[in-house]
Parts: sequence; C-alpha cells; structure tokens
Amino acid sequence: MRATVKPWVPPTPEAHAAPLAGPSKTMPRTAIEAAATEPRRSLILDRRDPMPSARALIADSYTIGNIVTMHHYRGGFYSWNGACYEHVDQDAVNAEIWRFLEWSLHATKEETKPFQPTRARVGDVFSALAAASNLPAVIEAPVWLADSRDMPPADEFLAVSNGLLHLASGDLHPATPAYFGLNASGVAYDPDAPEPTKWLKFLGQVWPDDPQSIEALQDLFGYLLSPDTSQQKIGLIVGPKRSGKGTIARVLTALLGQSSVAQPTLASLAMNFGIAPLIGKSLAIISDARLSAKADQAAIAERLLSISGEDALTIDRKFQSAWTGRLGARFLIFTNEIPRIADASGALASRFVVLTMCQSFYGKEDRGLGKRLIGELSGILNWALDGYRRLRERGYFTQPDSAQDAVSELAELGSPITTFLKEKCTVAPGGQVAPMALYREWVEWCAANGRSTAGSKQTFGRDLRSAVAGLKMSHPRTDGGRERYYEGIALKNCPSEF
Repeated sequence: MRATVKPWVPPTPEAHAAPLAGPSKTMPRTAIEAAATEPRRSLILDRRDPMPSARALIADSYTIGNIVTMHHYRGGFYSWNGACYEHVDQDAVNAEIWRFLEWSLHATKEETKPFQPTRARVGDVFSALAAASNLPAVIEAPVWLADSRDMPPADEFLAVSNGLLHLASGDLHPATPAYFGLNASGVAYDPDAPEPTKWLKFLGQVWPDDPQSIEALQDLFGYLLSPDTSQQKIGLIVGPKRSGKGTIARVLTALLGQSSVAQPTLASLAMNFGIAPLIGKSLAIISDARLSAKADQAAIAERLLSISGEDALTIDRKFQSAWTGRLGARFLIFTNEIPRIADASGALASRFVVLTMCQSFYGKEDRGLGKRLIGELSGILNWALDGYRRLRERGYFTQPDSAQDAVSELAELGSPITTFLKEKCTVAPGGQVAPMALYREWVEWCAANGRSTAGSKQTFGRDLRSAVAGLKMSHPRTDGGRERYYEGIALKNCPSEF
C-alpha cells in the first residue's frame, strides 16, 4: 500500500527545530563567538513589564506560521523539535531568555540602551513565559492544538521521521507543531519497505511451531505504536536466559525511539520518586522482574494497576513540584521466572498478556543479529502496523495457548487465596460458613502447600473480601445466641452451619 500524503491546513513551513529543541551544529560554542556572530536586535522591551517580553520571545523564536511551538505543560516547558514536543529543562529556558534579552533594547526618556538582563529580570520573564505559553493540565497528550475537524483523533497517530503517520489508514501527513505529542519514532515510514525477513526468521526460531505467540507479540508491538491505553494491558514475556528477550526489547526501543522508552525496575515502582521517569514516556520496559523479600509488593501492584488502568496520579518529583495527570506509559516486562506480585483480588493477573519462550540460545548467540534487525526497522514498522489494525478490528488481546499454564501460575502466585477458594470452597448464593471454620481450613491449606505463614484472621478476612465480590456477613440466631457467618461462600463437602 502506497502512502497518501495529505496537506495540513493552514500551511506550515518546512519542519525545523526550535532553538530549545536540541544542540545545533551551527550553534556558537562560547559567549564570545555568540557576540561576534549574532546581530544586535532592534526590539525595544520594557524592563518593568515582563509579559510583553515573554510574548515577544515566543513570537520571535517559537512560532511557525500562526502556531506556537513551545508550551508550559504540567510544570515543565516542552518545545517542538520538528517531530514531537520534548521536555526542556529550566536551565535551557533561562539561557534562552538571557540570550534574547541581551540582544534587545530598553528605552529611557533620553535614549535607547541595551536591555541588560539581570537575574531578577530573567526570572520575571521566565514566569511570564510560563503563563503566556501555558497549556491547561486537564489536556491529555497527544492532542491537536489547532482546528482539527478534518483530521482523525490525535491518539491514532505516530510521529515518524518523515511525518505524522495515521496508524489505521497508513496516510502520512506533514509534521506540524499543531500536533502536541510527546513521543516520536526515528523510523521513516515506507509502505513499500521490504518484508523484514531476518526479524521473521528470528521470531520463528524463538517460537517454532507457535504462531499464536508470534501473533500476540505482533499485537503488542502494534498496541505500543499508538498512544492509546484503553486495552489496559501489560505485556509479560517469560523465558530462559539467552532466549531472545533482550533482542525484542532493543528492537522495540529502536522502533519507538529511545526518548520514548523508560527502563525502571519492578522494585523502583514502590519508591517515592520511582515512577517520575515514566512522565512523558510511551513505554516502560522492565528487563528483569525480580523482587527481594523487602520489596513492597502491595505498592507495586497498586502502581501497576493504577497506571495500566488509566487512573490519574499525583507523582512526587525530586526538587520539583508534584506532577498530576494520567501516565501514557504502557508496561512490557521481561523475566526469567514468573514474578510474584501480591494482589489478593486477582485483578492484576487479569491485566497481563503473557508470552512464554522455551528456546535458549546460550552458547550459540548471534552477536551481530541486533544490528541486522535494526536495518529492517521500516519493514518491522509495517509488520507492527498489521498487528495494530488486527487488534483494533478484534478489539481485544488473545492469550496464546502455550501461555495458559503461565497465566494460571501468575494468578496463583499473586493471589493464593483465589486458588484456595477454587480448591476448597464454593462461591455461590446460599452458601454459609463460620469465619473461624474457614480460617482453619485456610491454615491447613497453607501448610499443605508450603506457605510459610497463613497470616492472621484479620488479614485473611481482608484478602477474602478482595477476592470475593459482594461478600457479606450475617448474624443469625442459634441456640447459643447470635453467631457470625460469611454469606455466599461455603466449604466444599461440608454442610452450611448454623
């Protein structure tokens, strides 16, 4: 299929990087060089009124056509780099303000003088710049900043090196700062790119005779191309050492762009500043899902559930104000063994799309494979697009048959009480059991299954309520007075008690 290039209205000039978008090959390296090469400006500014100075800076350096190319969004500045908006640190913004004011003028009653910026004046313009370029925090990137009635929704696009790719149709639109997206791929879209034969051969070696796993990986790649998070799924790839997990991670990182990918550890998700690096990222790759006995599994499960579930979060950032919003990062976890992340409700296990690997190339590694696969990125992009469209048409992920045992083990490790309920209890209306009788059965089951501790009656009751929706407590009258009973649950092969 050949790409259809559609013009953007209003017309935009050729894409070019704004001054804050990154280092330029022609940028002066020292202040002396800058003074010798940059012409003096004739712009006259008022030292006492920083807002016009801020607007003049925007008009002079950060406007293409009638579209502003720098915005202050959720506590930080973002500048368009020709493909997407990237975060600009405070020092770089201050440096640009110093440079702009240095070459501006200030009018007095007698004469016109150089502006002569000071720390206070630069600080005032910095604050004014944040106000003049502010985007409301309620906006969720990606979003169109200009009239987009003739354009598809922003979350159906991927910024690539040669434009904006509409994932569903394959239409390629010119890059424009009117598209406020925080991620871009460095790959050029070519609908006629050759089939990625080396990539397909590699996948065939990883999953011989298992086309379902290859298709599930293709769906995951397609899902990760899009900013869409509505599937609320987490990829989990389990395999022995040297089974190809690292190769898949490197290819995916190259496909999405290094700046779009964060690489946290599983344990870091429970730390105070642990999820701050995920801000503005489209993917979080956890390359080795290992947890020590001291890790706060409940906090990790909570973070995974809230982020994958599209919940808004307030995130602490070191030496910065807290950030509030919805993270667009999706998780892809690689591990040698199925991780145990405690979640009594079992909700987390249902979020995973699990792929298992059985082949190991230990001692037979192809050291040059990664470089050869990177050469096929345009073809791999088309392969991932097929997965995106198939997933979009189907509407949901499918688990490979080969991963069913791993899915069950994941659920049992995370929520042993769910396994206990399946083996020892009947959860249905009309069932009744005394709390103490149920707890004694739980203690015996834990001992028989090698669990070191069954926990207290209180923690058992808490986990039971998480695992059984709508669990109720009744207090029927008996010969001995009123007794407490769980309703809606009963022990198997044991009559309900009164």
